[in-house]
Amino acid sequence: MKKPSPLHLEDLPAGPPKGTKLCNLADLPEHGGKEIIFREDRFRVSVLVQQKDSFIKVYDNRCPHAGTPLNMFDENFLNIEGTLLICRTHGALFDHKSGKCILGPCKGEYLREVAVDITETAIFTR
Repeated sequence: MKKPSPLHLEDLPAGPPKGTKLCNLADLPEHGGKEIIFREDRFRVSVLVQQKDSFIKVYDNRCPHAGTPLNMFDENFLNIEGTLLICRTHGALFDHKSGKCILGPCKGEYLREVAVDITETAIFTR
């Protein structure tokens, strides 16, 4: 399957405008994961930020198989070994850098990357 084009959050209902700060890099927890939610009326947008080995990616927090958020109860998006992103609903595993599912019912599909600009201190929507 072809990797989808980056998602611009301002194109979604409840999505923030271009240039919105998603988070400060210093606010990322030790395991590097953070969920950011935007709400407007009945609409909701959830994104996940994952920093691993000084490499940062932001994805739409939605499994391509079931449409459910990757996390269920917390902001830890990595498997027990801390090597891959995991969907807690059914255990699909995703490469952190590419978003490609390497194991599970959506094998070969991709998480949708969010278009962002990353500075030395923060992440902003593009």
